[in-house]
Amino acid sequence: MSYVEKAFYKYIKNIFISGIKVLFSKRYIFYTVAFVLISLTTTIFYAIRKYVTIVSPDTIALLKLVGNILISVEISVAITYVLFGLFFAKYPLKYWVPPAIVFATGGAALVYFVPVISPYIAAICYFSWIVVSMFLTFSVSRNFWGNKVLGSIMFLGKQADEGTIIFSGVVFFFSLVNTFLAGYVIYDTIRRFLMVPITIETITSLVFVLVTIFFALLAIVLVNIIIFVWGKRDDVFYTILAFFFVFSSFTLWKYAIYTFQYRNESTIIPYDNAGSIIMALFLIFYTVSRYGRRIKKIENKEEEEIIYTIEETPTKGAKETKVEDQWGLLKIPKFMGPLGVLITLMGLVLGYHVTILQFISTEDLFTQTFFTLNDLVGLKDKFAIILLPVLMIFFLLSYRWSSRFRFYTSPELYRFEMLPSFEELEERLERIKRGEDSWKDYANMLIKEGIKYGAKSTARKVIITPTKKVAGAIGGAYSKTKSGVSKGFNRVFRRKRNEEKEAIEDEEES
Repeated sequence: MSYVEKAFYKYIKNIFISGIKVLFSKRYIFYTVAFVLISLTTTIFYAIRKYVTIVSPDTIALLKLVGNILISVEISVAITYVLFGLFFAKYPLKYWVPPAIVFATGGAALVYFVPVISPYIAAICYFSWIVVSMFLTFSVSRNFWGNKVLGSIMFLGKQADEGTIIFSGVVFFFSLVNTFLAGYVIYDTIRRFLMVPITIETITSLVFVLVTIFFALLAIVLVNIIIFVWGKRDDVFYTILAFFFVFSSFTLWKYAIYTFQYRNESTIIPYDNAGSIIMALFLIFYTVSRYGRRIKKIENKEEEEIIYTIEETPTKGAKETKVEDQWGLLKIPKFMGPLGVLITLMGLVLGYHVTILQFISTEDLFTQTFFTLNDLVGLKDKFAIILLPVLMIFFLLSYRWSSRFRFYTSPELYRFEMLPSFEELEERLERIKRGEDSWKDYANMLIKEGIKYGAKSTARKVIITPTKKVAGAIGGAYSKTKSGVSKGFNRVFRRKRNEEKEAIEDEEES
């Protein structure tokens, strides 16, 4: 495989390998097993209830009772995971695990006997998970393109001020496809609107879809500005942001696809959203995989746990960098701790899963009409489509105003800019192929250029950069000393002049 292929496969492989190690490590296995058992039990139960025909009224009532109990348990565990993950998981287990178990038990009883609160808890988890998953998608893009190892491989030989972002043609193609899909959704929505009687509900639905597509087009405009204008200013950050657009725009693809599938219906029929659960599980693996390098410290319950990106292994003598210190929002997972981050994500996914169960059972699971099955159709995708350009603008503003965010999203990579351009390399390989040139001479030339580049880079880091820092420190100290002396001089002699002036005025008055 090529370097690029190996870099990509290693990134994906390490997400799953490290994620599995963490999820099934000594400290995490209890929460992982509870999460898996609860979600699988409810899923299997409602899948069986959907496909098995039962005639007996008593059996139907019994199954309804069991279903309500399972929903109550899952919602209660979801909110327990979120609350205790946010605020208590960083403390020793003995202080908060027993109260958490009591809280989950009491919460399940409360939700069962007061079912009116179920849809509101599920709604909070539902929308919170969508927001969190979008930030995690941005993190996936950042930790691939901005990784010191994999990012350097991807940007190998590219000049920092050359052209635009990496794979700009691919991103532009996605933007064209998204434009076509947005146009189709507008056409199909208007066609459906004209097929049914005009009511407040149909008008509201039409406006909601049109607003959604407006935000989809706004994201397309932003990514094209990135490709043709801003990309040349900082190709690392804008590559990260562009592929965040690519990854997140699949929600528009999905929404347009099931819109096309039910084009002959007056309304879109609810569909199974199992793909969303698979994506949620992938993001859980991705999140916990960041702790894969420190499993021993996690299991030994050491207080301070340094979190590295997947491929960043500190070498002997190298400075260990804490990624969390680079951007304000990354202080949130640092405050929560590794276990808090894990169970909070699991809690959000459980609450999200309860809502998605309605697609599996093809029925409304809640007593309120707040979150009916028909209301859920495309709701996640519409919300994610609207959120995409909002977050893109947020990241652009953060890049403009926050130096910590710029440091986080635009890390310095090893580009090896001394490498020849693609055209030159292609021409030289053709000449070697025809026997007009020697590959040994060319390899020696590259080695010499590499040594020169390394020597210049070392000199810059060892001599020039420290010299500039020392000169800056001396200049700053001189400025402060000069300012301090000036202030002291003015205070002393200005006070003396004022005293003499007052004495003269007193003599004149007397």
